[in-house]
Amino acid sequence: MRMTISDIAKLANVSKSAVSIVLNNKSGVSEKTRSKVLAIIEKYNYNPSQIAQSLAIRETKSIGLIIKEIDNPYFAKLMRGVYDECSNLGYSVLLGSSELSTEKETEIIKTLVSKRVDGVIISPLQSEESDFTYLHNLLNDNYPVVVLGIITNYSTNVVDIDHIKAAYDAVTYLINHGHKRIAHFAGPVHSGHGQRRLEGYKQALIDNSLQIDKNYIVPVEPYTPNGYEAGKELFSKNIELPTAVFCYNDLVAIGLINALTELGIDVPNSVSVMGFDNIDFGKYVKIPLTTIQMPAYEIGKTAANLLIKQINNSSSPLVEKVILEHKIIERNSVSQNS
Repeated sequence: MRMTISDIAKLANVSKSAVSIVLNNKSGVSEKTRSKVLAIIEKYNYNPSQIAQSLAIRETKSIGLIIKEIDNPYFAKLMRGVYDECSNLGYSVLLGSSELSTEKETEIIKTLVSKRVDGVIISPLQSEESDFTYLHNLLNDNYPVVVLGIITNYSTNVVDIDHIKAAYDAVTYLINHGHKRIAHFAGPVHSGHGQRRLEGYKQALIDNSLQIDKNYIVPVEPYTPNGYEAGKELFSKNIELPTAVFCYNDLVAIGLINALTELGIDVPNSVSVMGFDNIDFGKYVKIPLTTIQMPAYEIGKTAANLLIKQINNSSSPLVEKVILEHKIIERNSVSQNS
């Protein structure tokens, strides 16, 4: 039968907390007690399990990661960054995916906290239905949290890029290629990133004295079929059609290109298409995708590092905002508009 901390405590006639102090090489017990506990550990060849040791010191050496969509290639890269950094620092990761449900998001957070993870990284849903009570409670309890995005009116640790600037740069890139009629396949209402990219799109048009046409702003869900359907609908309308489209993400852009190809519209010579995220698949499609690089792996790695730093400095928590750099990846889906 495996010996436990309780067994060691009974044999040494000390408390379990005293045994924990010795096991973790911390101060707080006399040298006599330390020697007694160590002698028993050596005699019985005691090898504490990490779980038992963690419970004794109220740490589990695990963190929670909550994403929006388990099958989105962007989140796959982000998860890898989190997992790699946590592995390097001796932490395990418990994963939850809200699948775009605010109720599920809240339930996942409750479950992770009940499992006593030492902190959480969350890519939050942001819509009119979103309830940030959970975030208020976590912050009020000084619970270690890193948010992948900015939630207005909450002072949290943040890792992200500047989505307004990234979208602004994407649209400016299209304008510099001679495009004046630029549509935007915008992100869903639950996406704070989508809201900021829409803001950047509009600002770039305004700054270049171009009209914002409501017919050119098309909200879509962030998947290839949605981009395909939106493309079929927009480019079948009897309106002056855009010569370029800036898409919320690469999946939408790939769907749009498929729709344009079926409609007999040449990409990029008749319509240029620009994506966002720089997922690996985007470089291998028939028309390699020009896009904004979202440094997903680095975001995940940085978030994990920041969270664990907060966990290890809980007595003097600092709120940090880390904004990583984006860049334009030029491929074949954008051309000069004559």
